[in-house]
Amino acid sequence: MPSRWSPRHAALAGGWLAACALASVVAYAMARVPGPGPVLAAAQARGTLVVGVRQYARPAPPKAPSAPEPDHFDVAAAQFLADRLGVGLRVVGLPGEPGSARWQAAAGGVDLVVAGATASPAPRAVPSPYATGGAALLVLRGSRYRRAEELRGQPVCVAQGSPYAAGLASAAGTVPKVYASSIRAASGFLAGECQALADDEPVIARLGTLPEWRFYRALPGTIEADADGARIVLSSPDSQSAAWLDRAVADWRRHGALDRARAQRAGDVAYEASQLQDGLVCHS
Repeated sequence: MPSRWSPRHAALAGGWLAACALASVVAYAMARVPGPGPVLAAAQARGTLVVGVRQYARPAPPKAPSAPEPDHFDVAAAQFLADRLGVGLRVVGLPGEPGSARWQAAAGGVDLVVAGATASPAPRAVPSPYATGGAALLVLRGSRYRRAEELRGQPVCVAQGSPYAAGLASAAGTVPKVYASSIRAASGFLAGECQALADDEPVIARLGTLPEWRFYRALPGTIEADADGARIVLSSPDSQSAAWLDRAVADWRRHGALDRARAQRAGDVAYEASQLQDGLVCHS
């Protein structure tokens, strides 16, 4: 007896057809997405991604300086990339200023540099920045400054690798004064070395919650991150690895990992700022 074609059969058939079509689309898309290029393929073969990051000494007692430690924000981005690549992570702290002899010597054996805004050579830089978002400016509560433009020609404390320094100089006409880290920039600002402190908006917001920072206020408006600012730099030109990293950076920014890292960084800086009030100091 021939079977009857029921609406249920039609629904099942339609579901299978849709599933098959989706599988075909996914397979086609995956086939069109190139895998890692030579630099990242070598890391996969090794089982470890080696990444150069910023490092800085945390606040310590006056006569007992601490050794520099990796920047947690850079490490979070590096860990995201290593996880995406399916390998372990080894971080290398980069001493001194970007491009200095010490920096270049330490960076000689890494696969990537994830260290904020640097003068990265275009052939080795990933197109999209891994650190985005706006910065805020903090000034003394009783100062005359009401807008960023009023700081024209004045020194503004910023951290090494800040993606906001170029914008502060070009858009607001300020003179960025670069320090080894966010906490060192904050310390310099507290010491009166600058008229304002510029940092990521979550950092400035968290500092504003500390009782000892009640004498300061944030200026209205946002300083946008430089489009060419904090970009990942490959150890050698590799367009295929750069394209792979660009997609990974898009996911890092799109799916909340960047927001979590910014929030964690804000907490770190606020904690270090509270240590300054407890008598610890920045040695470098």
